[in-house]
Amino acid sequence: MRFSYSLLITILWIIFSAGTCLSPNNRTIDYASTGEYASCMPMSDTKDDLEIVTFNMEKFPKNGDATIEAVALLFNAINADVYALQEIKSRDRLYELVDRLNGYACIFYPKKSDLALAFLYKESEVSVYNYETELLFNNSYYFPRPAFKIKIHHKSLNKDIYLINNHLKCCNDGDSQERREEAANMLKDYIDTFLDDDAVIVLGDFNDKITGSGGQTFSNFIDDPNNYTFTDMTIAQGPRSGWSYPSYPSHIDHILVTNELFENIDEVSVFNMSSCIDNFSRVISDHRPLGIIFKKR
Repeated sequence: MRFSYSLLITILWIIFSAGTCLSPNNRTIDYASTGEYASCMPMSDTKDDLEIVTFNMEKFPKNGDATIEAVALLFNAINADVYALQEIKSRDRLYELVDRLNGYACIFYPKKSDLALAFLYKESEVSVYNYETELLFNNSYYFPRPAFKIKIHHKSLNKDIYLINNHLKCCNDGDSQERREEAANMLKDYIDTFLDDDAVIVLGDFNDKITGSGGQTFSNFIDDPNNYTFTDMTIAQGPRSGWSYPSYPSHIDHILVTNELFENIDEVSVFNMSSCIDNFSRVISDHRPLGIIFKKR
């Protein structure tokens, strides 16, 4: 029997589409409507830089259609190259969001979950090595949501980078803190063992601070400054008005990078959108986006 190339293409499309949401029919966004967010954009937007944002979207879409429309305007205004997202409740509604963005595709969490992880990426700037997309640490005790790793190539920066999206165990009890601490040990052991010479960004909702008592949870990274840095440490040490989780308040969303990217680190900012979006916490999320810019040196 002759092999059917059309059948092969169909099979590959099914496999690829299972974890990937594409947007071939993107609608055109009225950029005039995103201009009202300008005063809340702390990061500069330079075409050749790599901009990454991590954002816990609190059971997206928290308020249905209103959330999708508001996030579409917000993300188009930020215009990041990559969004690492946590707490995606509906895969189909995420597809609707991507359809409202200009030039983005996404990779959805390849695991059934009510609070899934996902990446959105700008196709003109970022390519994804799909064979390097996987879940890490399928131990639900230490990782209630397995870490989600992808490998990207940023065209303007001309770098291959591993991104590891996380949503660690919540809550302030001693058991939960010990579970986060062991998760941090597992993450570091994995990177040191398998990605030692690679550029790595570990980001997401760590559910703990990196200062005070929370600093103990991630001391394995903090005590290895030659190889790792929490790029948002200054924010964590700063006033609570600038923190990523204002309702508590605390700063629990982080962006950790390895030394292969130290020289490229530029701006790191929390997007405080409350003055630009009415009822931000009710319509979008109880977290704020945390963003970073890497410049080509």
